[in-house]
Amino acid sequence: MTDLDAHQDSPPDRVVTCTARIAELPERVRNQIAAGEVVERPASVVKELVENALDAGGREIRVDLEEGGVKLVRVVDDGIGMGPEDLVLAFCPHATSKLRDVDDLEHIASLGFRGEALASIGAVSHATILSRPADAPTGYRIEDEWGDVSSVVDAGGPRGTSIEVRDLFLRLPARRRFLKRTSTELGRCLDILQRLIIAHEGIGFVVTHDKKRVLDVEAGMDRRERVRRLFGADLADALEPVHGEDGTTLLTGLVAPPRFGRGDTTRQMWFLNGRPLRDKVLIGVLKQAYRGLSVEQRQPVAFLSLSMDPALVDVNVSPTKSDVRFRDDRRLFGFLVATIRRALAATDMATPGDRMLSTIARRGAWAPAPQQAPLPDPGPQRDDGSMRGARPASNVDDGFRVYEVPASGESARADDPWSKPDDLAGPYVKVAKTYILRAVPDGFEIVDQHALHERITFEGLKQQLAAGGVEVQRLLVPELVEVSRSEGKLLETHAAALEGIGVFLEPFGDTTIAVQGVPALLRSTDSDALVRDLIAMLGRIGAPPPATELLEEVLHSMACRSSVMAGDTLSDEDVHALLRRAVEVGGAQTCPHGRPTRVHFGLADLEKAFHRR
Repeated sequence: MTDLDAHQDSPPDRVVTCTARIAELPERVRNQIAAGEVVERPASVVKELVENALDAGGREIRVDLEEGGVKLVRVVDDGIGMGPEDLVLAFCPHATSKLRDVDDLEHIASLGFRGEALASIGAVSHATILSRPADAPTGYRIEDEWGDVSSVVDAGGPRGTSIEVRDLFLRLPARRRFLKRTSTELGRCLDILQRLIIAHEGIGFVVTHDKKRVLDVEAGMDRRERVRRLFGADLADALEPVHGEDGTTLLTGLVAPPRFGRGDTTRQMWFLNGRPLRDKVLIGVLKQAYRGLSVEQRQPVAFLSLSMDPALVDVNVSPTKSDVRFRDDRRLFGFLVATIRRALAATDMATPGDRMLSTIARRGAWAPAPQQAPLPDPGPQRDDGSMRGARPASNVDDGFRVYEVPASGESARADDPWSKPDDLAGPYVKVAKTYILRAVPDGFEIVDQHALHERITFEGLKQQLAAGGVEVQRLLVPELVEVSRSEGKLLETHAAALEGIGVFLEPFGDTTIAVQGVPALLRSTDSDALVRDLIAMLGRIGAPPPATELLEEVLHSMACRSSVMAGDTLSDEDVHALLRRAVEVGGAQTCPHGRPTRVHFGLADLEKAFHRR
């Protein structure tokens, strides 16, 4: 018997009543739930309000914070302002001036467009807007106190808009408990502001916290000057410009040498048509561009602006608008990586001596003495006529060449021998059969022989691959390596890809691999270690990788294992050949793993080391 039959057979006097358990939520509750997607913490409020100020055409923007933004976020701009008709709708959900119908989503050029921010902020705080259009004789004021919106009233005020958000989450203790201490929330607000400041040249910003000024950037500052103001001169001076075009897509900005890499991504900034992003595709672009140049686990430092047709990107992915979808992400990825790599090739990747001295000082192993006078200017030197600047001097009896280096601020003459390119000549001082010290025109440098040769070998393999294939050295007697059955199958599956980079392997029974050929450029090869590296890498990647990916993953290890090692004895001829080959491959300032190949000490570094400055 079914449940329906049982119900039909029930006594006629039995009454079945149903009470609806589903009810429509009040508008205030709906708004507070929706606010959770837009307003996570004070930094979210700062982001939305400053973006609105930028969209309104503000040229001077002031941000006032109290208690990390929890007690107060105030954003004041000198933009176009809002009249009473606009203010009536300002706190209404999905009310916006940025678009009108669904077709407008295909070409969004403004920073905001969803119409959710002000309604969400007003639902979880006490928010006030005071605004005055440029052509209005007076201003207008409206308040939203925890979802209760007041009427618009006349109020005095300057042209532009001021929005105050007070006591964020005060009536939502569950949300407030998840906020961090004041310093943490302030740091997140400043991170948002730094990104917006760098993204928008031509806009002036003033930021205060608890009535103390913490940031101040003039409208006339360009991007490099803004980086200098926010992050210091050392970084700003080392940045290399980036510029590349692909049809209507334009990439501009600044990238830092790999030595400025950090443990976090706070100085890794992408901007799409002025909008700061934390997009996974763009993060992957930087990772790929710095591959082989930056030490693993270090995050690159870059400030990059991507300008493209809004129709080629979907920014309506999440309420926070921090992620996007690109129409042709494969082509874009390749264009961006190639453009950034070109810029990185022009950076100075060598570790400067002053950076090393600063590190030593921080560790307490060395501390500068009280300020002393700098080295005196030696003035013009006389040697069969007056010569000013760095020049080679006499050869002394012990075979070491003596150099006269220009004093601080002094430049070499155009006809001075040392104004010509470095001739890489010795003598060389070899320390622990690992480090090579040699004089250069403006000081001296220390070279890590293994790191330098590793980069040279790796670049040689890359050049061969780009030219059509890696030159192979066939082994007269194949070298056998024992593997498991599964490892043998893995290598067999990827055999064709491995041959593309000059590695020829053949099965020799069920649990043995015969190494038949290796890249001819390798100085020596440990076949067992090579096979182990291949197995580990292929097991991690899974799908058959392209030759370029194999190059990055496998040839790093191959170049490392086959290069001159720390402890190998090199003759002066070997050292000269090594340095000459480094010039041919573009300087080789880092090994494929991102470690520096050389440390450079100029005259200023020597003065600092000897407490003369």
